[in-house]
Amino acid sequence: MGASTRPVVLLTVMAVLAGCGSPVFNKVGDSQPRHPVVLTLANFNGITGELDGFTGNVWRLSGGTMRIAIKYRWRHGQVNDETGLISDVKAGKADLGVVGSRAWDSAGVTSFRALGAPLLIDSYALQERVLRSPMTGQMLAGLRPLGLAGIGVLPGPLRKPLGITHPLLTPADYAGLKIGVQQSLVADATMNALGATPVWFPGAGPITGFGGVEQQISSISGNQYDKVGKYLTANVNLWPRPLVLFANGKTWAKLAPAQRRILTQAVTGDLAAETNVVRGNERADTAILCRRGRLRFLDASPAGLVALRRAVQPVYAQLERDPQTRRYIRQIQAMRRGIPAEAGPDCAPAARPTGTSGTLDGVYRFTDTAAQLRAAPGTTAGDMMPENYGTWTLVLDRGHFATTQEDSQACTWGYGTFTIKGNKIEWLFTDGGAPTPDPATNKPGEDFIYGWSLYRGVLTLSPVTGAISPSNFRVKPWARISTTPSARFLSKRCPPPAGALPP
Repeated sequence: MGASTRPVVLLTVMAVLAGCGSPVFNKVGDSQPRHPVVLTLANFNGITGELDGFTGNVWRLSGGTMRIAIKYRWRHGQVNDETGLISDVKAGKADLGVVGSRAWDSAGVTSFRALGAPLLIDSYALQERVLRSPMTGQMLAGLRPLGLAGIGVLPGPLRKPLGITHPLLTPADYAGLKIGVQQSLVADATMNALGATPVWFPGAGPITGFGGVEQQISSISGNQYDKVGKYLTANVNLWPRPLVLFANGKTWAKLAPAQRRILTQAVTGDLAAETNVVRGNERADTAILCRRGRLRFLDASPAGLVALRRAVQPVYAQLERDPQTRRYIRQIQAMRRGIPAEAGPDCAPAARPTGTSGTLDGVYRFTDTAAQLRAAPGTTAGDMMPENYGTWTLVLDRGHFATTQEDSQACTWGYGTFTIKGNKIEWLFTDGGAPTPDPATNKPGEDFIYGWSLYRGVLTLSPVTGAISPSNFRVKPWARISTTPSARFLSKRCPPPAGALPP
């Protein structure tokens, strides 16, 4: 995933970095650093896993002498969370930051605007080609006047129109609507050109009251926006949401040159892998949305696509007044030749799991710690949260399952149906939650597949290649504590709703 060559050990005396408790390296002649340098990274997002490759590459490329500590949900719930985060990193409240490329225009940096030009970057293949080009380094140079240092740009999901009151297939469908967008001056101009009124709203914020929103599929699934939005224009990719990684200027200046190279190489070495992650997340969340059955996947007609491109031409006229942006747009258009537009997701017919009884019926339990979860194969940094470890209880009852998890910080529940096919068991979640709603709980339509074996009352789950087999449910074998299924064994602090299991 990263570069194959390992950088030489640095023999540099380094000042203490912002956010670090001690210098990184000893004086010349010492063979080992006493402590790894820890760089704090402010992230406007929650735990999405999008930065796992970057943070892992930094640790690997530095030989364990550098570590990234991500501070999630920075300025969570604020409409201008991304520009606020930029100001905070500039002020030294964090060493590093990450925001969507869309936000920089609002902070006075115009060099990233071409990445958000409407309907221009319409496939993951094109996005990756753009981010591998010299253009990215030129865009990052635009951060210098703010006293910031650009590190790199990671690929992000493609954003699509989600209609709430009706489908958004042609420019006429947008006329007179309030369309929710995340902070972006280019998105504002696009919605105005389509005859709509853009309204900024915070990430994961409610969408009730809008006529439509622009969102990626994983956000629609994770935030359950399909409870409100009913019409997804699957073959229209408005723009991607790349992530720009950057550093406080003073922090960057204190880093040794080889350490700066490690940070930049950690991004460039993650482009292909992160593109695959984003694609995979989109496929998985499309399947979840399809299983829920609340959302219609629609395609704009060829004539509708032409009309949309024609309608947003005033946005291009505005963007291209800036010579640099005009040059970037022309370069992206040239890169686009030979790359087909991304095929729109859809709901291919699939059999829904149905409940069947079997020899696994009963009640199972194990208790694990954060350290044991971290050591489990397949666990990522994004999995390390209190909702993913503690005391787990699983009830299997005639093709239905219910599970609870609890520790001193969190308590969660989930339930659904399961099917057994040979040595594989598939869980399809009907719902999940907690006393206080949290994005970490299981969502309706999530589908997990495990290998299984039962021996002398011990149920062992194992990952299945090509399937989603989260590590938190297989940290330890499950001990069967009762052969009679019953909800009374589940957590009393956060039990699933009545009716989760058959009577």
